Amino acid sequence: MTGSPRRIALRADGGGDIGLGHVMRCSALARALIRAGVEIDWFTTTPTVLPDWLDDDDHVHILDEEIEADLLTPMLVAAGSDLFVGDWKNTPADLVAQIRTTVCPVVLIGGFTGEAVADLHVRQGFAETDPDPQRPQLSGADWLLLDDAYAGLPAKQIAQPAANILVSLGGTATDLVDRIENSIRQSPALSGLELNVRRPGGTRDGRTLLPLHDALLNADLAVLAGGTTLHEAAATGLPALCVPIVPHQYDRARQFQRLGLGLMIDPEKPCFERRVTETMEALATDAERRVRMARRGQTLVDGRGADRLARHLIEFPLSQQGASQ
Repeated sequence: MTGSPRRIALRADGGGDIGLGHVMRCSALARALIRAGVEIDWFTTTPTVLPDWLDDDDHVHILDEEIEADLLTPMLVAAGSDLFVGDWKNTPADLVAQIRTTVCPVVLIGGFTGEAVADLHVRQGFAETDPDPQRPQLSGADWLLLDDAYAGLPAKQIAQPAANILVSLGGTATDLVDRIENSIRQSPALSGLELNVRRPGGTRDGRTLLPLHDALLNADLAVLAGGTTLHEAAATGLPALCVPIVPHQYDRARQFQRLGLGLMIDPEKPCFERRVTETMEALATDAERRVRMARRGQTLVDGRGADRLARHLIEFPLSQQGASQ
């Protein structure tokens, strides 16, 4: 097959055990593709977790997780897919190879794709990763996939002292939210600040994802996990304390701190609650430091990664199908 893709399939799930980042990233990319005139199909095993704008059931395809390996390839053929974008929690290498061989080229989103080899890997992190000749890739902040609402935002206005704190660890259920909330509420130095705590039930409602955009814009400080919301915080200029909640978030959290966008605390290390409280107390009164974090974040992340990737995929040579098989 040659030419440019005109129908692109996207594969993403979301829920309490894996969070919402996969769906949010693919949602941003799908909207950018549609604006560019590309038809999209959405494949998922979690039909209750879909972007709110995706209301055309003709383009939503439900998979059975237990037999996905048998279903997905013929479904892609039936849909007439020219290009497949996969954003799995655990990427099935054999299925990726099968799709590349029998259907169309494959693009994988995320930094943890196991042994799978695609025609293109789009890493999601603040810093560029070392090139791998076996895995063609795009990486770095220019390729972060964020909703349109995060593009071209004005410079964050930094309050002195901070007036409100947002706590959100994404869509994954964890008792860390309660531990963080309790540690902040027990601090006399933070008692006068408004505390906005978002739990998984407050980020998902049936088919609709409830974005944190307004909460991120209105907060002066945040405690966030190491997922997609960390990218959104950087785009809004929100200084944050990152608490990685699953192993693959640690690398992004370290990038976040190393680049001066915020700080990181490992919840597995001793005295977690005390370190959260002390860090938030220090940041709440240090406006100059929060200004530096905000400016670095908004300079690095402009929120236009989805449009960049959409343009790149539209120009993607379909003759690459199976090129590295």
